[in-house]
Amino acid sequence: MSAPPRNIEVIGARLGLGGRCVGTARGPLAMRAAGLVARLSAGGGSVRDLGDIVAREVARLPGRDPGAGLCAEVERYSLELRDAVEAMLARGALPCVLGGDHSLGAATQAAVGRFARRCGWDAPGLIWIDAHTDANTMATTPSGNLHGMMLAAVHGLDVAPFRRVLEGGLRDPRRTVYVGTRDVDAEELDIVRRFGCRMITPDELRRKGAVAVAEEALAIAGARDGRVSVSFDLDCLDPSVAPGVDCHVDGGLDWPEAQALLARIGVHPGVWAVEVVEVNPAADRDGQTARLAVEAAALLCGNGARHVP
Repeated sequence: MSAPPRNIEVIGARLGLGGRCVGTARGPLAMRAAGLVARLSAGGGSVRDLGDIVAREVARLPGRDPGAGLCAEVERYSLELRDAVEAMLARGALPCVLGGDHSLGAATQAAVGRFARRCGWDAPGLIWIDAHTDANTMATTPSGNLHGMMLAAVHGLDVAPFRRVLEGGLRDPRRTVYVGTRDVDAEELDIVRRFGCRMITPDELRRKGAVAVAEEALAIAGARDGRVSVSFDLDCLDPSVAPGVDCHVDGGLDWPEAQALLARIGVHPGVWAVEVVEVNPAADRDGQTARLAVEAAALLCGNGARHVP
């Protein structure tokens, strides 16, 4: 199975304010240095690199409250990124957003929802490949990290820094499928269950097989129209495979499992937007995680699998 060539537009999200490790802001640079544009170009379509949107430096307050200044900058940044992604969709391109911490997901997913509604369609479903569900709110978060709250906002809960970002861009949580989930806070789990999202752990993926899980995710997220967006957080992989991330959680996917999953999703014609996030070059080992991120982006954009050294 192969996908027709796509016209891909790349944008880097130089953002590290959503977690406690600012090194993720250099993730887009590491992916480009690992050959991203050449790898995407190998699929036969056009690739246009639009450069980076860079967040301003803001001091993070200790404790659960990240501070008004940081929240204001995340809101400003997210609005700029949202509008950029929505413009890509309007040009008929496949957006490929490079992170950067996962708080950027509010912008990407809002852009997809807003553009679909402008076209008179339902918002696409969402496949969220991540160790975490990112569904906390300011009331439930144990850490205050915004990269763990953006999907609550995408699904309609109030998270102040994302309030304006999500205007017109909310997504249906019943069309959200989590894959690779294994680190969820208790109150967060209650939220996810109340929403009716589907969660697939690494153990379930191993029992069923990666391709079967991809088919199930596409069926749920695609629903009647087949349209989906996909977010890939490198921490879905086991830390032994991808050390260069912000949050290390043992028991993740190995690369052959992830490769099979992403390859099947990537040839689906209804993929509307792709995110590859949470690459932290400061924690990486000889660029290993950045290379995997490049391959993940290529697979999700419809390019065939390759060996990753």
